[in-house]
Amino acid sequence: MFCYFFTSYLLPEIPEERATTTNMSEEIKFIVAELNKEPYNRNYNLISFDALNGESLLQVLNDVFAEIDPKNRLDIREEEPEQMAVRMLGMLRILKYKPPSDNMSNFRQGLVSGDKYVIYPILVWLLQRVDELKKRAYLAKYLVKIDIPAEILGDADVADIHMKYEELLERFKDIHRECEALRTSGFSTSELRRDITAMEEERDLLLRRIERTKQKIEGTPNSEMMLAAARNLRQEREKKKELATQGGELKSAIQLTEQRISRLQTQLKDIRKAGIGTTPEGLLQRLEEDVNVNSYIAKEKLPKELATKQRRVSTLQRVAAQPAMGQQEIDSVNKQIRALTAEINNLNEARMKEVEEDESPESKVGKLSFFRQNAAIISRKKEQTAERLNDLRGELNSLQDDMREKQEQLNQFSGEQVLRGEEFKRYVNKLRGKSSVYKMKRAEISELRAEYGILSRTQEILQAKDAQILEQLNAMEAQMGVTGFREAQETMEKVSSMKAEIDDRKGQTLEDMSGMVMELNHKIAERKARLAPIIKELRPLRQRMQDMTVDYNEKKHSYDSVAAGLDSNMAKLEQEVKNLREEIVKSETNHHLLEAEKEIQAYKLQQASNEIKLYLSNDPQDKKKSMREQLMSHISDQEKLGRVLREEQKSAKDLLQSSTKQLTMWQDVLKIMEVKKKCLDAVRISAGNVTRNSGGEALVLT
Repeated sequence: MFCYFFTSYLLPEIPEERATTTNMSEEIKFIVAELNKEPYNRNYNLISFDALNGESLLQVLNDVFAEIDPKNRLDIREEEPEQMAVRMLGMLRILKYKPPSDNMSNFRQGLVSGDKYVIYPILVWLLQRVDELKKRAYLAKYLVKIDIPAEILGDADVADIHMKYEELLERFKDIHRECEALRTSGFSTSELRRDITAMEEERDLLLRRIERTKQKIEGTPNSEMMLAAARNLRQEREKKKELATQGGELKSAIQLTEQRISRLQTQLKDIRKAGIGTTPEGLLQRLEEDVNVNSYIAKEKLPKELATKQRRVSTLQRVAAQPAMGQQEIDSVNKQIRALTAEINNLNEARMKEVEEDESPESKVGKLSFFRQNAAIISRKKEQTAERLNDLRGELNSLQDDMREKQEQLNQFSGEQVLRGEEFKRYVNKLRGKSSVYKMKRAEISELRAEYGILSRTQEILQAKDAQILEQLNAMEAQMGVTGFREAQETMEKVSSMKAEIDDRKGQTLEDMSGMVMELNHKIAERKARLAPIIKELRPLRQRMQDMTVDYNEKKHSYDSVAAGLDSNMAKLEQEVKNLREEIVKSETNHHLLEAEKEIQAYKLQQASNEIKLYLSNDPQDKKKSMREQLMSHISDQEKLGRVLREEQKSAKDLLQSSTKQLTMWQDVLKIMEVKKKCLDAVRISAGNVTRNSGGEALVLT
């Protein structure tokens, strides 16, 4: 295993040129499209951008950094490469960029040299989230903490200032969080001001109304008792409303509890039904199976996996502990591995031939390898079944967790309320009422939009008139010889007001700054006097630290190279294992599907043979059992039912015709009676009185 892993580690990797080329072309298209927009306006195309050298690509990257954070707005030709690399790496660290490769030394070298395989992914990542990165850079300016050595923090004054500094950072975080919440809350200052003015106007109206009512009540007797009675009445009504709301909440809670009780009762019935037929022997057998499976996993499977993991870790530790090898040593090791592999294969072939050719009794022991292979296959299947059982248990646990989360969400949002019957009908009626309200609101919105269009047009007309008036005013100023007088006066007023504000601020800031400078100078002098002996002690320690840093960097470089190789080989092996497992799963799935199809076809064939036997049998009872006879009887029953329904339809049509005729006759009678009533009312109003007797009616003219 060690030789195989070491050989795979030493073999060179084969790059996937097609995937890299496709991804790079997509990246170039995206970068060129974004750089041609505001605020870059580069006018690149794919060819011209791909032809840029390393320095130009670094300048483009620096311009994108400058758009995110203005402190990066500079020319990279005027900056040292080391400083540029430190600045760009610090900027990427602040923006939390994760390089695609794990080898940081190659990434740093590519960034310094302007390698397009390093620059293109950075540009794509930056251009996809410019607004988010601007916010992050702005916050980093205030939230990136200053690194202070521990020996300096040991000073009490420095510790106090550092504590105040951290408190200010936390306060800045809280204020920024509140500011973002206010920005995203949807409320603006203008809306709040309008609401406040409306509330003040409403308050004034209410105060005036209260004054008027007090003036009216002053002259009435028993006014205090009436006010007290009205106050008590209002309080009682409020209590009544509260009690009504509490009663409604209690009713809804009772309904919810009743629904929950019914649901739990149904679950209990289902559990009892599911428990019918279970015996103590069956339960014990199931428990024994579970115990056997768990004991196998705990005693055989998990120790084997632990042993393989330990062997792999020891192998990796041995590989990491070995010194770096040259190309000649690597070639010699590869040749040795190939020679040993060929020798092992030849010995296995020779042994198999001897076992096949030898028919002596001793050779029968060698032929037991077939049974050993079968035992190995069975043990492997057992292990696979155990792995599958673990996977299924994990999946079951995850599904149970999801089910619990969904139930909790249902409890939070709907309170376990399931609408049924009349409640669902009421809910539908409520939705219909809401839909009608929605339509009315939508009509109001359309009217408001039309009014907005009219007002915007009015605004445009007024703006045009304003421009014409300004032109006329400019013309009059030109005629009088004072061109630009109005603009100059406005600018002078603005400048004077700004100058007054700045002078006030200068006066305050200068006093504060002078006091702070004096205090800082005093503190700096004290700190220098305290730190002088410590600095003398630190000088030899710094030299020692520099020497140790050189050794550390060399060892870290070798460690990074070995770790990168090991990670790449581990990734390859994991990908191969994953592919093989997927192939095994696919083949098992196909096998089970074919087995299921085979069983279905066998069942259909058996059913067809049984049908043929029943059809050819002379026994009338067997013929009745056949599907053909059952279908024929069902068809005859349905035909009889169809005839009966057609007769009922015919009688219904005849009854409909007679009922329609009778309905029209009654409608005519009603019309005649209405006409008679109208005539009678008209005669009564115009000419005379109508007298009714037992024998009839008489009209008496006046």
